[in-house]
Amino acid sequence: MRNILTVLAAAAILGLCGQLVAAEAAAPATPAQSVSGVLVDQACAAGMMKTDAPEAAAKKHTKACAIKEACEQSGYAVISGKKLLKFDANGNKLAKAFLAKTDKASDIEVVVKGVEKGDEIAVTSIDAPAAK
Repeated sequence: MRNILTVLAAAAILGLCGQLVAAEAAAPATPAQSVSGVLVDQACAAGMMKTDAPEAAAKKHTKACAIKEACEQSGYAVISGKKLLKFDANGNKLAKAFLAKTDKASDIEVVVKGVEKGDEIAVTSIDAPAAK
């Protein structure tokens, strides 16, 4: 009797798992978005967002500040117009690498690709904007 109950319980669990997998496969994938703006650390971004023109304030922010330990520890973000998008862990890693290779001392404009989730973005890439 115990074996029959075990088999039935296992079958029920497998059936539920199959339904979850099917539902996930049926859900449309969220397409990656592209956001242009200025790369900043989150610690400094908080003050910039209180201004009338956050992106303009971000353009004055320096690379030297963004790579300070405390600023790096706060995580990174992109300010686009009056919108702040905080990076996920992968975005923070990519931002750190981007800052290490850029020659710009300030006005660090970027194109961030990823999936927005509220005020955060799951970052897949960070690049310099195309030359104007």
